[in-house]
Amino acid sequence: KKDYRRAFNWQSKYHALKDKIEKDKAIPIIIEEPYKIDSSINTIEIPQSIIENESNTTKKLKLYIYSLIVLLFILSAILIGILLNRKSKRAYLTRLEEKVKTFNLDHKSLIEHNKELEESNQVKDRLFSIVSHDLKDSITSVKAFLDLLKEDSITQAEFDNLIPELSENADNAAALLLNLLNWSKSQMQNLEPKPEQFNIQEVFKEKLSLIEKKVNKKRIIIIDESIKDFVFADRSMIEIVIQNLLANAVKFSKIGDVITVSNRERNSNILICIEDTGVGISEENQKKLFKKTGFTTRGTNEEKGTGLGLSICKELVELNHGRIWVESQPNMGSKFFVELPKIKPVA
Repeated sequence: KKDYRRAFNWQSKYHALKDKIEKDKAIPIIIEEPYKIDSSINTIEIPQSIIENESNTTKKLKLYIYSLIVLLFILSAILIGILLNRKSKRAYLTRLEEKVKTFNLDHKSLIEHNKELEESNQVKDRLFSIVSHDLKDSITSVKAFLDLLKEDSITQAEFDNLIPELSENADNAAALLLNLLNWSKSQMQNLEPKPEQFNIQEVFKEKLSLIEKKVNKKRIIIIDESIKDFVFADRSMIEIVIQNLLANAVKFSKIGDVITVSNRERNSNILICIEDTGVGISEENQKKLFKKTGFTTRGTNEEKGTGLGLSICKELVELNHGRIWVESQPNMGSKFFVELPKIKPVA
């Protein structure tokens, strides 16, 4: 009976050990159950303290941004103000500089004007001195001649001999008064040209006939090379110019010298030339010829003048959109040129 129980006991242990060995040999497969998410949870709960901290941070950030914007606005306003102020100062300085320049120009202009007035007064004093002296000589000569006629103190032959001298005195007085009249008009600024087209050759012929007596007296040879051509200018003014230039050519020519007049076209203008083989003009005196102060020397026969003829000529030529100049050497004669428009100048 005892053996049976023992055998049963060993058999039980045997089966238990066998089952254990079988279990150990098997590879366990672990199947985990998937996590289940509670669908009832829709939001993550955040602690209240964190929410409050975040709100404060956002407020501070917004305040910082607003402050920065305001600061930028203020800085921009200050910068614009500085730029405007600089611009205003620059404009003020510019206006101030312009006023200073204007003042300096006005001051300079005033000085120049005063200088011109002084020169003009000197010219007037000199002019009236010359005119009074020359007119006195001419009038005295004429009066003496008339007195002789009145008293029958001269013979017919003496009378005939005195007539050329009397005529010359009258011509000199007339030329003197004409220059004086033209000069006074130019000083009063009443000279307004009335331009027209006219034949310059006709003017030469008219003015050459007026100096015929003086030319014959000095036995000067006249060569007229003028041609028919037209200029656009004030005829009376150009007549005065040519008359003065011819008178000067005669005045400074010696016995037997030659005076040549000519005209030709140049650059759509007319170039007039009055040339003489007389005493010529030094370079120093050439600079004085056309000045308003006047310049004169005695002629080869001690002829006198006001010295304002060429100054008047220059004004008249320039009023007619032309120009005048001289080419000369001492003892080699002189060439006076006048250039005038052939047609109406473009304004």
